[in-house]
Amino acid sequence: MSELRRTLGLGSLTFYGVGLILGAGVYSVIGAAAAQAGAAIWQSFALGSLAALLTGLSYAELATAYPKAGAEFVYLGAAFPGKMRWLAALVGMVLVVGAATTAATVAVAFGGYLSDFAKVPGWVAAVSLLVAATALCVFGLRESTWVNIVFTLIEAGGLVLFIAVGTAAPRFGEALATPPHFGVMSGAALVFFAYLGFEDIANLAEETREPGRDLPRAILLSVAITTTLYVLVGLAAVALVAPEELAKSESPLAHAARASSPLAARALGAIALFATANTALITLVAASRMLYGMARENALPQALAKVSARGTPWAATLAVAALALAALPLGGVAALAGLSSFAALLGFAAVNVALIVLRRREPARKRPFRVPMSLGGIPVLPVLGIAITLLLATHFDPSVYVAGAGAIALSAAAVFARRLVK
Repeated sequence: MSELRRTLGLGSLTFYGVGLILGAGVYSVIGAAAAQAGAAIWQSFALGSLAALLTGLSYAELATAYPKAGAEFVYLGAAFPGKMRWLAALVGMVLVVGAATTAATVAVAFGGYLSDFAKVPGWVAAVSLLVAATALCVFGLRESTWVNIVFTLIEAGGLVLFIAVGTAAPRFGEALATPPHFGVMSGAALVFFAYLGFEDIANLAEETREPGRDLPRAILLSVAITTTLYVLVGLAAVALVAPEELAKSESPLAHAARASSPLAARALGAIALFATANTALITLVAASRMLYGMARENALPQALAKVSARGTPWAATLAVAALALAALPLGGVAALAGLSSFAALLGFAAVNVALIVLRRREPARKRPFRVPMSLGGIPVLPVLGIAITLLLATHFDPSVYVAGAGAIALSAAAVFARRLVK
């Protein structure tokens, strides 16, 4: 079993985080979120960013204290060793299933945007994207990194273009006066999907040259950059078209821009293809590292820990891709994004718990980055992170909880089956 190669610096890590967040967010779920939050969608993005930032701080500390592939599995394994170690494996598997659903979500969104350019069945486009992204992931991390950097620049440019179109609309900024309402919380639960990705940076710890220095910076930079763009995009979207109209479109940003500039709409539709493809690619990269880390620790079959001659965990990558393909028939963007967000929120609550426990269990461990503010030895911000993630987790459609229960059951079956055959 070979080791992973350390090739990533702060710039590459930040591009991974921004690329994951942007591609998985505005280009795919803003329409579904607008149906919940209406003109106050920018408030949903702001609330979602708070949950991401609080949990991001916890990831930053844990990633520098335990710089290993496997992230959440590693942190929870350290916090709950011995007979409770199954909890780490269960959370890890739930997050892998959630990540696979993320890849499926953006693959479906990719098909929706592609339909504006070619008469290709949505499922064919989604499957083709996942197969192509898997092949690139297996080929090599360095190649995946360069593709990610180029695609991230393209998709960020698309958002800047959309914001520019929106700011020219007479109604831009009017939504700032919209009072908060109950739908903002439901919208935040859904758009939290738009922030997924920052946590996956932690899974690249073993491939980072200076993890103690660069991982925290990359996580926080990713959340800050994308939050700024998201709030502006939300304001621009509802300035261009009514939220109800935005909610009905399979290519929401292109649809919104079309009301003001057909040329910009065409460009945004093309850029969205890069954005969704990029997210599928780097979600597979990060989730495969989670499976690799779990298999290496014997929590899953060690066949999943196989590394190619080019230093990529090819077996784990194929396994995540298979889960993503299996998730495609579960529904459209809203259903898949809801399931992905639900799984992530549960995992993020567990990570915040792990940080609190490890501060007590291993107070002398070197932590290049520490979450600020403690009260009586208890870090305050992770407690707030637990509260807000669990609060958001109560605002999904009932069908999401049914699918979430199925994901947990599938994860538990994988974990305990492995324990039985040891």
